[in-house]
Amino acid sequence: MKRKACASSSAIVALIISFLPACGGNSNSTTVTPPVPAAVTAIAGASQSAPASAAFASPFVVTVTTSAGAPVSGVVVTFTAPATGASGTFAGGVNTASTGATGIATSAAFTANATAGAYTVTASVTDLSAQASFSLTNTAAGADAIATTSGTPQSAGVSTAFAAPLVATVTSGGAPVSGVVVTFAAPSSGASGTFAGGANTATTNASGIATSAVFTANATVGAYMDFSLPDRRSCSG
Repeated sequence: MKRKACASSSAIVALIISFLPACGGNSNSTTVTPPVPAAVTAIAGASQSAPASAAFASPFVVTVTTSAGAPVSGVVVTFTAPATGASGTFAGGVNTASTGATGIATSAAFTANATAGAYTVTASVTDLSAQASFSLTNTAAGADAIATTSGTPQSAGVSTAFAAPLVATVTSGGAPVSGVVVTFAAPSSGASGTFAGGANTATTNASGIATSAVFTANATVGAYMDFSLPDRRSCSG
């Protein structure tokens, strides 16, 4: 008697797992809004002075913050000096700097130009109306010589204005010095004259030149004239 073999069958169950994006489900994504600059503040480098054509001792430093006072990084700060008159230039012509992680930006070295005087350098950020300001002064370099440039020799009738003003050039080591006050001193007695408006001083320009006010002879006949620097180095005309 033959025995029938019982074939046992094994059931194979295949489990397929699919990961599909949920439709209409909740999203776990988060949108991060970058901080918005609200203020730029000078923290170093203000109220400095330097001799004309010399570098200032310290760079200009600002901090950029949000309205809550938090520092903002990666912001470009533009430092702007006057285009004319007393001013200066940044090293390499670079007048921008970006804030770091602490919100601080530092300018390149700044050098005074040849014109003496007070002025302001500003620090600004795009789309931000508020600015930071740095008050600076270019001081006159030490002058060591004064020479007549024009206006001598001249003559005029008594009680008549001379045709040309008196012009002098002030130098230091042969280079012109700006911002120096030159005093035009006429004799106090005898042949002399008076300056228009009583103004007997003039300040040298970028070329080291000082030009007097109109000068009118008095009623006494004779030769004369003197003009000098404040420490009395003089040049007769």
